[in-house]
Amino acid sequence: MAQVLARLPKQTDPRLLVGTNTADDAGVYLVRPDLALVQTVDILTPVVPDPFVFGQIAAANSLSDVYAMGGEPVTVLNVIGFPAAGNRDWLVEILRGAQTKVLEAGACVAGGHTFNDPEIKFGMAVTGTVDPDRIVTNARARPGDRLVLTKPLGTGTLSQALMTIDDVPAELFEQGVAAMTKLNRDAARAMTVAGVRSATDVTGFGLIGHLQEMALASGVAVRLFADRIPLLPGVLDLIQRGVLNPGIAMNEASFGRFVKTLVRGELTTRQQALRNLLYESQNSGGLLMAVSETQYQGLQSELRKYRIAASNLGEVIAGLAGEVQLEF
Repeated sequence: MAQVLARLPKQTDPRLLVGTNTADDAGVYLVRPDLALVQTVDILTPVVPDPFVFGQIAAANSLSDVYAMGGEPVTVLNVIGFPAAGNRDWLVEILRGAQTKVLEAGACVAGGHTFNDPEIKFGMAVTGTVDPDRIVTNARARPGDRLVLTKPLGTGTLSQALMTIDDVPAELFEQGVAAMTKLNRDAARAMTVAGVRSATDVTGFGLIGHLQEMALASGVAVRLFADRIPLLPGVLDLIQRGVLNPGIAMNEASFGRFVKTLVRGELTTRQQALRNLLYESQNSGGLLMAVSETQYQGLQSELRKYRIAASNLGEVIAGLAGEVQLEF
């Protein structure tokens, strides 16, 4: 998509504060000196067998892009692909689940669009607001910043496992659903209070992809420490059994050339499973923040107020813009 967008005329409206040039999570448009709109759209195919829970996950995933920009969602438009002969009860439950998350976010459903599709698809176009002086973008990471992630990885493996095997561990399922349905609202509020100015959320491009985009937009390199990556329980075991999220191959093809793996000797099978996990697409993942040393303790204090356990999984360093160093 970046190659396609590069061939289009560049936007010149000075009120467009954040556009497509940095691959950020949402667009930001200035309405007046003290108010800007945050706008985004996202769609998922079913990632769990329960339509109500899927609606919750898809809504949390769509709302997340506004939170990643430091904004608060205001209105949403449902976007629904559904087979004409499909079970209407499923559609009701998807929309009902989604509405619970929209209400939890303090926003409202203003309408939407439905189209006939043989494969179920659901998501939202979300409009939020943000103070123009407090916009958070993926382009402000600086050398010396710590990298902080607010949710564990592994939801892509969980979703793939639910479609392909019968013995998904109960603990993995419960913790995975809890992570995917949790709004990033509280993490975003903690981020704003702490003064963090650079963040993204970890979704379709996986941890590696979104981190690489942050590094490139900021003109820096980043270093990840593999032993600090927060994981859902049992996901590495599933990957070693051959449960592979399709996003792994897609994201490695797109971002693998920017990754420099630092390891003594050959990767073990466990380390290779972890490396795969870092590329997999995440469903409604956490916020990934670049946090200065002076902000770090304040951020952790604010996150604890919301009972959010955030992991310090790496650092921003000077180096080739967009390079991701993965250290085992």
